[in-house]
Amino acid sequence: TFRGNAEAYVAELEALHIWAAGRVEALTADRRKLVTSHDSLGYLADRYGFEIVGATIPGVSTDRETTPQELAALIEAVVMQGVSAIFAETVESNRLVEQLARETGVTMVAGLFTGSLGGPGSGAETYIEMMRTDVGLIVDALSGDAPGR
Repeated sequence: TFRGNAEAYVAELEALHIWAAGRVEALTADRRKLVTSHDSLGYLADRYGFEIVGATIPGVSTDRETTPQELAALIEAVVMQGVSAIFAETVESNRLVEQLARETGVTMVAGLFTGSLGGPGSGAETYIEMMRTDVGLIVDALSGDAPGR
């Protein structure tokens, strides 16, 4: 039973990877730029060919405060690199992401699940649903197909 369940889940994960890779391939390389509220998508960037431009809270600790100099450097990077969307995660305050969006004129997209799964009806109740939601939000926004929030 356990082996059968494991094989079925591995098949679901492989199908998820094929789907995600297909979605991301629709983006040109110059549109695969990620700016988020926290440095948490390195695995996704490595796996699917995104470039991480930066995060409003640099580093892996959410306890760290962003300095005005770091925010100014991120604003400059967003503008210079032509970032098309900035992503806010569900586990962090959106205050700095909103400020970054205002300062750069770039669309902010809220709702990435990175620190935990979502509750019932969130579209992120399981790992597979979370990945489908996150990849969908990211690709839609970077391709210009999704409204900002």
